Amino acid sequence: MLNKNALSQLQGLKDKIEAEKEYAEGTVKATRSRFGFVVLDDNREIFLPPDEMHRVFPGDRVSIIVKPAPEKDKSGKEQSTAELEKLISTATSDFVGEVVQKGKAFFVAPDIPELMHFTRWLFIPPNARSGAKAGDLVQCRLQRHPFADGKPSVKVLRSFGPVGTPGLENDYCAARAGIEKMLPKEQFKAIEALVGDGDTLDEIREDLRSLPLVSIDSQHTVDIDDALCAEPHENGWKLTVAIADPTTFVKEAPDLTTLIATRGTSHYFHGLAIPMLPEVLTQSAALRPLEDKNALVCRLLISTEGAITDSSIQLSIIRSKAKLSYQEVEDVLTDGAEHEFAEHLKYLNDCYGALRSWRESRELVIEHRPEHRWLLNERKQIDRIEEVRKKGSQLLVEECMVAANRCIAQALKDAELPGPFVTHAGIRRDRADEAREFLTRFLPAENTLDFSTLDGFRTLITELNDSSDERPLRSMINRLMSRASFSVKPAPHMGMALPVYTNGTSPLRKALDFCVHLQLKAMLGDPSIKTAPATVFDLINQASSKNRQAVNAANNWLSCNYLNAQSAEGQSEYEAEIVHINTSGFTVKLAGIGLEGTVDLRKEEEKFSFDKWEMALASKTRRYQLRQHVRVQYKPVEKPRGESAGFSVI
Repeated sequence: MLNKNALSQLQGLKDKIEAEKEYAEGTVKATRSRFGFVVLDDNREIFLPPDEMHRVFPGDRVSIIVKPAPEKDKSGKEQSTAELEKLISTATSDFVGEVVQKGKAFFVAPDIPELMHFTRWLFIPPNARSGAKAGDLVQCRLQRHPFADGKPSVKVLRSFGPVGTPGLENDYCAARAGIEKMLPKEQFKAIEALVGDGDTLDEIREDLRSLPLVSIDSQHTVDIDDALCAEPHENGWKLTVAIADPTTFVKEAPDLTTLIATRGTSHYFHGLAIPMLPEVLTQSAALRPLEDKNALVCRLLISTEGAITDSSIQLSIIRSKAKLSYQEVEDVLTDGAEHEFAEHLKYLNDCYGALRSWRESRELVIEHRPEHRWLLNERKQIDRIEEVRKKGSQLLVEECMVAANRCIAQALKDAELPGPFVTHAGIRRDRADEAREFLTRFLPAENTLDFSTLDGFRTLITELNDSSDERPLRSMINRLMSRASFSVKPAPHMGMALPVYTNGTSPLRKALDFCVHLQLKAMLGDPSIKTAPATVFDLINQASSKNRQAVNAANNWLSCNYLNAQSAEGQSEYEAEIVHINTSGFTVKLAGIGLEGTVDLRKEEEKFSFDKWEMALASKTRRYQLRQHVRVQYKPVEKPRGESAGFSVI
């Protein structure tokens, strides 16, 4: 037996060893190999051996013991090794993937990039399969984390069916991005209880039910955000834009704003629409024809030249007289078709023409290029693609909405309320020197231009649009631009050459517009309204990003399916235009059908160099430039999952 002194010495040694251990917390980072790293809070990366990596997922937050070890990295230096001590949290919860079978056991191959590098399958217990079969694409939830013994298990929440199931592409991409098609049952019931049998009219509002307001939208639209009319007024028109008012219910549901922010926007896939608001709320607030509705109304005086000479915002009760389709209005305006509202539509069209002319001569108007409409078959796949141009009736509505949004933004600014505003800074500050060099090279007469001002930026874009230079100068400057963003402080929207702007005309479809309405109602003296906290804008940004990610992935998937089918029939070569270019390759748009895909030049034997001043990639034998027309060949994708179509240049 050890005596007391020996035991004391051993305890002291044990305490010393424990004291010398370095404990740390960090996040697991995967590699394309079986090992990984733990990125500590001080940015150190600690090597995680394969056996330890098998117990965690990428993104997991863990506590580790940092152990000096004789392992060496590529430079020959010794590197520390992580020993897992505790799982703090996991980033892996719900995810999508494909069911695979090995013997009698079923697994899911998760559609998570980091786990796909591992070729890691996760076990599905027999009682957790929910009827899913091998080859089905599914949505799963982690049931058992592998931290204890490296043996994770999952539960199938939903099976989308095998590849080829109609609508699978949209459903799968939405689930992968974390977009819920339906609100949780408890939240839905709470909102349903608020709405009841319909909205209650606020009788203290101004009664504008006599105005000849009409809604103009797509034939099948039911979530009608707006109604409008124009009346002759002195030297011009009085334009009225009535906007649906779903914020009526916020005072009874303080968490509704945050809930809406987390959804961000309505999601529009080809063949599928996921509304931002539950139908019971949308339909209660929507400006359906011949129904009395609460509305937020912008009234603007427009001069014959198209200037907005005065504007006001008020809470009103309105009654839309009709819901007209774009084509119906187009027939009246272009072909002179007889119509009950022909005279009112003419006033609207004249007002639109003046507003448009004013903006084209003094501000900046986004150029409308031809678009492409996908016509789907019964399997919800692309049957054919048609080129379409925006109708005059669509541009009419857009111009009236721009006018209303300007009115709203100016009202918020005048009231010194914190937006939210939509701002665009023009040329990025960190690219200002490059923009100056661009002017010196291509527009030397304008190299002293102050493009940080509204007038200067507008002059720059106008000069580029009017340039006869064969190089795509307008497209070249785009890479130096900032992106539009939300701001609680008023700031210019350089892209439109406007001193202040926001979006407030689509509160049924966009969370930002919903939040703008909260500010406006508070401004108009509604004491029951609680304005949206600034924190919701991060939620809206995140939700909008998820929306773009999901819709783009679904569109890419459908595009690949269409091109795969064409290839099977012998059609794989296309005329195309280079629409984006960078150091690794370029994006092409196929002539006539508008589908896009990528050409990756990194896989070529020749080495290409990128010239940012010419927006070109060149090797010893070939040269590709932005807006160049090329002939490309499609490379069929065996299992599309939302990646862009791939092409090679012929």
